Amino acid sequence: MAVAEAPIYEAYAPIYDAIGQGRFSAQMAVWALAWLAERSIDQPARVLDLACGTGEAVLIFAAAGCDVAGVDLSVAMLEIAQGKTRDAGYDIEFIRGDMRDVAAGDERPRTNDQRAHIDTLSPFVLRPSSFDLVTCFYDSMNYLIDDGDLDRVCAGVARMLAPAGTMIFDLNTAAEYATWDERDSVIHDGRDCLVYNQLSYDADTCLATGRIIWFVRELDRWWRGQETHVERAWTDDAVRAALAGAGLRLVGRYDSTGSVAAAESPRVIYVARRE
Repeated sequence: MAVAEAPIYEAYAPIYDAIGQGRFSAQMAVWALAWLAERSIDQPARVLDLACGTGEAVLIFAAAGCDVAGVDLSVAMLEIAQGKTRDAGYDIEFIRGDMRDVAAGDERPRTNDQRAHIDTLSPFVLRPSSFDLVTCFYDSMNYLIDDGDLDRVCAGVARMLAPAGTMIFDLNTAAEYATWDERDSVIHDGRDCLVYNQLSYDADTCLATGRIIWFVRELDRWWRGQETHVERAWTDDAVRAALAGAGLRLVGRYDSTGSVAAAESPRVIYVARRE
């Protein structure tokens, strides 16, 4: 009998946040602001963070004085992000949406009831040319697995970016997924929580599968959870084509240290600007 699994990043959301997996997104947000400053590009007034997760990058941008909007598919992740930003005293708009469904149009009015945006999943409408920076961190764009998905997202981002606006995102590469050779990888081993991944990669389809399994202790009992995540290794040529097709000019490729990315870098950070 086939067993249906819950949507990803729902049951796992509190575990993801508790073990600090969002720290990479926060580091990327700091890096993005530094990259702009080093090139004498004005700090972005408005930032759109796609696949914002539990809000770590959003908090960095808000602390820097940016007006930020966060988009994610997971209600559980957004609720955690909302709680963090509310506790920090920031007015952040969170929208439940698929990054492939960004649509240009009249921006819907803000509301004090931020949950209203979380409870409904539909194409979300934002004012065109209204963001100075659009980001998507922690290999979230690898979750775009169908042909045309990358083109669709880049086209949506191009519509949202103001003239000379910047898009920054990172991707795991085939070099990284090649290490997913039917192995288990423990990512957290604490007193009350154990998390490990069962990793595999099919080079023919360019699809990588990560089965996340976790055990959490509550008093004298352990609880088990599981989610299966599928990601795609996009080629550099495909990324360049999607950006160019959307009218975005690639201005930099970097590895996770911020150096110019080599051909076999396991992760590549792309920076593109609207023409």
